[in-house]
Amino acid sequence: MDRNQLIEEIRKQLQEEMKNLKNQVADQIPEDQRKKAQEVKDMATEFVKENPMASVGIAAVAGFLIARMLYKRGE
Repeated sequence: MDRNQLIEEIRKQLQEEMKNLKNQVADQIPEDQRKKAQEVKDMATEFVKENPMASVGIAAVAGFLIARMLYKRGE
C-alpha cells in the first residue's frame, strides 16, 4: 500500500467514525433543543445571505478579539 492509498484509507475511517459520533451525540440531545438549534442556524444563515459584508466584518472583529485574548494569555 503506497502513501496515498494509506492516507485515503485513514480519511475514510475518520469520516466513518465522525458519522458514528455525530449520530451518538444527536441521539443524546432532546428534540426541542435540536429544533431550537436548527432555528438559530437558519436565522444565522439568512443573516449572512442578506448582509454578507456585515458578516465578514463581524467575523474579522471576532477573530481579532480572540487573537488578542490568546496573545495576552501567552504573556
